[in-house]
Amino acid sequence: MTTTVTYLFRLKKGGEQRFVVDLNRPAARAADGLPGWTALAQNTCPHCPLPQTAGAICPAAADLVPVVDRFSALASVEGAEVSVITAEREVLKRTDVQTALSGLMGLILATSGCPILSRLRPLAQTHLPFLTETEMVYRMAAMQLFGCFLRGEPASFDGLRHFFADIDTLDQAFAERLRIAAEKDASLNALMVLHARAMIASLSIDQQLDRIRGWFEPG
Repeated sequence: MTTTVTYLFRLKKGGEQRFVVDLNRPAARAADGLPGWTALAQNTCPHCPLPQTAGAICPAAADLVPVVDRFSALASVEGAEVSVITAEREVLKRTDVQTALSGLMGLILATSGCPILSRLRPLAQTHLPFLTETEMVYRMAAMQLFGCFLRGEPASFDGLRHFFADIDTLDQAFAERLRIAAEKDASLNALMVLHARAMIASLSIDQQLDRIRGWFEPG
């Protein structure tokens, strides 16, 4: 089973960037050399449950430092050929940096030590890049219902709608962190793409579920 996911960016203007994400890595901890924008007290998410102790860091922000450092000087519209590689498959797409980077950032955030984003860990463990809106809703709905089953709770999408609201709040605070960190716009726009996809999914969830319901009807 996949324990790492590799994102390989072959930039249209030349050069490569490779990121290997360990899905089961320990949560990031405070360390010398981390930039100030990773401090927990810097633009803290208003619903963050982590204790505000001296020197505390945002684990999600700390995990994104290598990505932001390498992409901060790139424009989001720069073209790239991107391979996403796991033990089971390789997916290749020609796209812009911000689109592929949003997938990489989403994977890193979901497997970080953030207690809010950790709810997405089941999706990260079965990571599929470059999903359509309907595919994303299908996977999130399946995760929600399977979680209800495992916890012995009645099947409901209420928790999913609450989670989308939590993601909205988190993304707005996190964007302020990246504004401090990014020289150009690749990292920030990637987060905005991620945020926009989540919001579109949340606003259209009923419409998407109606479409998915049709898949289960007899032909």
